[in-house]
Amino acid sequence: MGVIEDFVTEYERQFDFWEAVATTARGIMEAELSSAGLRAIATSRAKSMDRLEQKLRDRHRRRHYRSAQEISQDIADLAGVRVALYFPGQMEEAERVIRDTFDVRHMRAFPQPEGLADPEGIDSHQSLTREVQLDEARNHRRRFSGYGARHFRVLLPAQHLSAGQARYASALVEIQVASVLMHAWSEVEHDLVYKPLEGRLSPSEYALLDQLNGLVLAGEIALEQLQQAGDARIANAESPFRDHYELADFIRKRLAGLGVDLTDASLGRTDVLFDYLAEQHLATASSVGPYVDVLEKDFERRPVADQLADLMLSGSRERYGAYRKAMSAARHPARRSSTMVGTSEDARRKRAVGEFVTQWVLLESLLQEIAEPEGTTHPSFAGQLRTLRQQGVLSAEQFMDLNLLRDLRNRVVHGKSQDISPERLRDAARQVRDMLADISAGRGEV
Repeated sequence: MGVIEDFVTEYERQFDFWEAVATTARGIMEAELSSAGLRAIATSRAKSMDRLEQKLRDRHRRRHYRSAQEISQDIADLAGVRVALYFPGQMEEAERVIRDTFDVRHMRAFPQPEGLADPEGIDSHQSLTREVQLDEARNHRRRFSGYGARHFRVLLPAQHLSAGQARYASALVEIQVASVLMHAWSEVEHDLVYKPLEGRLSPSEYALLDQLNGLVLAGEIALEQLQQAGDARIANAESPFRDHYELADFIRKRLAGLGVDLTDASLGRTDVLFDYLAEQHLATASSVGPYVDVLEKDFERRPVADQLADLMLSGSRERYGAYRKAMSAARHPARRSSTMVGTSEDARRKRAVGEFVTQWVLLESLLQEIAEPEGTTHPSFAGQLRTLRQQGVLSAEQFMDLNLLRDLRNRVVHGKSQDISPERLRDAARQVRDMLADISAGRGEV
């Protein structure tokens, strides 16, 4: 057998592996897009043997493969994920999600300028052969820009993989991002162009594909206008957000009005925040907007959703409980509709968390009462600490200890405390209780 037949035979033996890689990548992509509040449909596939063999034979005429290793270095889409965005205007945000989540090795945007060579040696959209491209050029001159998308070659991050999935980390995956309309047109074009046994397309067929592309581009403009109309409705102060996508859209637009570069901002778990707000009947622009206006802009360290939750929870044990319930439901969806029996360790942790949160709420209430910064409607806890330190209410040691306890509190509240033992939580609760006593004594309270 030749080098192509050998490669395809080996790929057939590994097909289940590549299909699992693609499925895993799609799952990660779906979770991250949903968390960021981006509406999209994600699908995945391992490349079919027939398409792989045809692609290799087309490329072999120009590249003259000499080994399976050369083929492996040339073919990047054995595992593929397709992301179809509802709103093409969210392409930049989708790219940010991909770059924040995966190890991006190469990115290519379509369409490319005329005559631009590809330094990575990747053929044009869907690996159209030069013969096909020349055939189209001879038969029809395009009026519209054609395929519009961004393709990313990525590696899966180890932190998103279980022990049994660790071997997927070295597999290259191609993620294609385009609008839902563009993906549909792309499929039609690809299937028509790649039918060599049925003859080449006629000039009329190329012209019709071009016309359809024009309709797709017009449809994308309509989708962008639809998104803008939805944004205007969401901005209505008393219209409740219908889902976390609308909440995320509102936050983006509100921050944009404050001059924040949203492509650099981390939104965090807007799905958890929405569930909490809906439960508390606070999922409206009038309830959320004032808190967005006073966020500290360190979004890379403290995501927007976490900061908003912190501001809206402050000083209320009931709200803390509701937020932790929303966080637990997001992490363990099965618990929404079933009763699960926990271990004794789970019970100990739950009691320790409750003890810590109870003391923390009392501390927040006390510091809010003392701080009262002028002109600030919803001061953050960090802002309160700075104010009280400047006023001399807190000593340097107390200020440092409270910031350390605040970091622990953030891990507990935002679902990152799995490695914190019940003993550590109880010790932290005692620290907070002692801090309460010291601050109260300093104010002359009994």
